Amino acid sequence: MIHLETLEFGLFKEYMMRGFTSSFSKKRLEALKPYYALEKIEKYKNELSEAIGYVRNSDMHIPADYEFIALYPRFDDPLLFLEPEELIVFSHFFKNVKEIKKSLIDAGVSALKVYLSDIYTLSEITDDIDDTVNDKGEIKDSASVKLLNVRTELKTVRKQIQKELSGVFAHSSSTKFIQENVITERSGRFTIPCKTNFKQYIQGIVHDRSASGQTLFVEPSNTVGMNNTQQELLAAEREESVRILKELSVRIFESLYEINTTIEAYTELAFHLETAKFYKGKPYVFPEFTDSIEFRNIHHPVIYLEKGEESVPLDFSLSSAELTAVVTGPNTGGKTAALKSIGLNHVLGKCGLPLIGKSARLVNFKNILADIGDKQSLVMDLSTFSAHMVNIRDIIKKADSDTLVLLDEAGTGTEPQEGAALAVAVCTTLADKRTKSVVTTHFGEMKNYALSTDSALIYAVDFDYKDFSPKYRLLKGVTGKSDPLVIARRLNFPEDVVRLASSMIDKKKSQADLSVEEISRMQADLEGRLKDYEERMASLQELEQRYKEKEERLKERLAKKETELLEDTVRMYNRAKRLAEKPQKVKESVEEEIKRASDKLVKTKKKIKPVEGIRAGDLIHLERYGKNAKILEVEGNSARMDIGGMKISMKLSEIVGKKVTDSEKIQQDVRVSKEVQTEGRSELVLVGKRVEEGLDLLDRKLDDSLLAGHSKLFVVHGRGSGQLRKAVHEYLRTDQRAQSYALATNEEGGQAVTVVQI
Repeated sequence: MIHLETLEFGLFKEYMMRGFTSSFSKKRLEALKPYYALEKIEKYKNELSEAIGYVRNSDMHIPADYEFIALYPRFDDPLLFLEPEELIVFSHFFKNVKEIKKSLIDAGVSALKVYLSDIYTLSEITDDIDDTVNDKGEIKDSASVKLLNVRTELKTVRKQIQKELSGVFAHSSSTKFIQENVITERSGRFTIPCKTNFKQYIQGIVHDRSASGQTLFVEPSNTVGMNNTQQELLAAEREESVRILKELSVRIFESLYEINTTIEAYTELAFHLETAKFYKGKPYVFPEFTDSIEFRNIHHPVIYLEKGEESVPLDFSLSSAELTAVVTGPNTGGKTAALKSIGLNHVLGKCGLPLIGKSARLVNFKNILADIGDKQSLVMDLSTFSAHMVNIRDIIKKADSDTLVLLDEAGTGTEPQEGAALAVAVCTTLADKRTKSVVTTHFGEMKNYALSTDSALIYAVDFDYKDFSPKYRLLKGVTGKSDPLVIARRLNFPEDVVRLASSMIDKKKSQADLSVEEISRMQADLEGRLKDYEERMASLQELEQRYKEKEERLKERLAKKETELLEDTVRMYNRAKRLAEKPQKVKESVEEEIKRASDKLVKTKKKIKPVEGIRAGDLIHLERYGKNAKILEVEGNSARMDIGGMKISMKLSEIVGKKVTDSEKIQQDVRVSKEVQTEGRSELVLVGKRVEEGLDLLDRKLDDSLLAGHSKLFVVHGRGSGQLRKAVHEYLRTDQRAQSYALATNEEGGQAVTVVQI
């Protein structure tokens, strides 16, 4: 048994529902209750964790389905008949379900796959509905051959009637008996508005009369037969339309099992995805279930949703050996909020939901019983104290070793000494039952109980006595004071009344009481400062970690830059080698420099870590090229990617950069070259150039073509002696920017042109 209403679980669900769009997921949320089997809790935790990961990386949207949910109960009627608009609602719903299923399959979900296997998209029915009904809810002419023929004949008959009636208007004496030159429809038959004297000029049937009685709507005799034919065709059209709609309705009724199965699975999926969307952007954490309670910076969820960053998280622990936690301190300090936070977060954890905060360990209690707030009952003629006692009595009866009890100000509302004794007795009885309990109190006897009992511990709410403001934190091992006078001052109570009360209290206090009070206050101040120190320390550690990560990234960038410089060096040495028509000694020296630079390049590349965990759909910023590349597919140790419309393959070990996240915006290309061609054929003419000059131009053109997104480069070197062509081919053979190269076809230039695949 869990006191969900006392712990405001319903209020939390109201906050969640504000962002829900699916009527099915709303119904699922309304029915949500804590689970008792740990296996079921863990199952929902895993599913929701996967849903949150999916939502984080997608622009998923669950469409509204209130029209479909209103229609859904009718599907089990054997006499089901759906109008065109209702068929459209059915089709739209199942097409949306199909899209969601496809998106989740493409995302490679595993925990949610159990629901996908139970979803039927009913594509054959939805396709037939789309072929039958248009977006306006009208049955298409193409819905059946018979309907098309009837409507074609109907159009012909109507044209004939309108032609015949138009001839009446053209009669030489028409102005004498026709009220207005318009064709009107009365009782499904085409008529013309005539004056009361029409019988002197034409024969016809009167179908209607105007309010004044001066206009008669007459069907001329020569159109009666055609109007009769029109009525017969309209009846045939209605009959065929009903047959088509009935046929689709029967097919939907016969698919009832698939529909029900789909709705059950879709309800779970929609609930998981909309819940994941609710937690998106919040500092959530899934709790671990153990035999102890430990909250580390855990927020009261409702307070967090209401106040956001102004909400103060809770630190609280109760080990497996500890049974009772006594929370002390002044009113308005946050004792009740802490009590509700402990209970409500346990409820959320048992529902498989994450908590809002840093980390948490919970106990999978069978019972979470609470006595919080004013329990006065006018119906039962109970006072506040009596109502509390009735509730606590029932709690004691139900409590066992698998129970968490939350008591707010136990024993108040009666004579203080007797109330305190009763509160201690309740805590002792619960401890004897091995029940874990958290109790707020002002009683000194309860504080003494907590300090003198091995299985109990004491907490105090933190309070700033300088400006009389609560800090809404719990300080472990500190005895808090109730301080009613402090609260009175904070609430602008008359100062003379406060001073009088203070003098009366001081007279009754012994020196020992004052010493204990001063020690308690100093201890609270020390604990508060320690708490602030720990928070600052955690902030500094987080800052230090960020600096370390930045330093690592800087080192990696430096290594990349060194790699680029060394690659340029190797390229220059290769160029020098080609120039070395000089003595052998110069060649050996150049080759030695090339080897030294190449060896250093290999060592430097080893320091650079490629991007890890690359999957299809990822967006990678390649720092070497200053461009974003979309991963199309991953095969073995290579990946195929799209860089600005250019499709290339690259080894995974050579993909160096970083994944682009939703929260980042990578600066786009800033490199500018006047020679870069963004349209048409990328071409480099080297005819008439010396070998070295031509290779320099080729080097720059390859960079420009790569940055411009060209997949091909046409190098025009001419035929000549073949020296320039040979040098170009030798250069391309070792250049990483050239995927392949070959002489052009005759249409592209033949042996005078080399086509480079970039």
